[in-house]
Amino acid sequence: MLNIKQIQYFAACAKTGSFSQAAEILFTTQSNVSKVIRSMEDDMRTQLFVRHAKGIELTPEGERAYGHVQKILENMNELEMQQQPLAKSSLSVCFHPSSWFADTFVEYYETHKKDDLHYQVYAADTHEIVRRVKSRQDDMGFAYVMQNQLAAFQYFLLRNYLEFEPLTETEVNIYTGEKNSVSEVGEFKMSQLRLIQRFPDEFSSDNYRNLVGENGHSAVEAEMVVVTNSDYIVERLLGSGELCNISGADLSGRDPGYSRVKYTFPGEGQRLVYGCIRRRGETLSDQGKDFLEFVKGRF
Repeated sequence: MLNIKQIQYFAACAKTGSFSQAAEILFTTQSNVSKVIRSMEDDMRTQLFVRHAKGIELTPEGERAYGHVQKILENMNELEMQQQPLAKSSLSVCFHPSSWFADTFVEYYETHKKDDLHYQVYAADTHEIVRRVKSRQDDMGFAYVMQNQLAAFQYFLLRNYLEFEPLTETEVNIYTGEKNSVSEVGEFKMSQLRLIQRFPDEFSSDNYRNLVGENGHSAVEAEMVVVTNSDYIVERLLGSGELCNISGADLSGRDPGYSRVKYTFPGEGQRLVYGCIRRRGETLSDQGKDFLEFVKGRF
């Protein structure tokens, strides 16, 4: 049975690659560090480090152990933070990169700036949102999935003790700058598209956003040239006329005035469903409830 001292000493050695440097970080002696690591290796019945004249390095077994140790220490840090009383009320949310959501959050902040709240707002892709809500890093997450993949997504969340509350639906469009040379509707191929999008692998089945055009070609065939969660960069590069963006019809915030809809993906099943991811069976805080109602009021 490993103890926390062994885990902390092991992490320090793996990070520094030296028993002596680890001893300095841990405010102890090199011989004590070596003794603790040896006891950990005995308990695990495996060699964690290769010792040589210039220091130490992890064995393959040590590399695998280090991955688990990092997760243990991260969870300990989060547990310690939970034990500390918060001076102020707080609200933590994560969301798919979206200028619409950014505008909504700014409106909420301006409405509640006298309420003495602290906020954490984090942009991420689908799986990162799920991970953050499940691990309690955020109170809730806002994501969009394809209508024809919604059942699979809800089943995935159910297995992770989460739930998805649909808030609105919207069609999916290809946006271009006014000078974009992409062929007219029905004539272009997905492989011809050069995209600027808000997160990598956006149209993979893993992100529940598999899009197919009228000719049967999938959006995964398009070339992802730029990935950025900066709306400013998206707007500037769209305006240059070379790149395209695939987004929901009413999730893009204010109309920048220079882009236009080139193509709308056909079929009811290819509409985007936008909604809130929460921990199943748990009640939101008062701040969380208020923010969710505010978001609902924007539709």
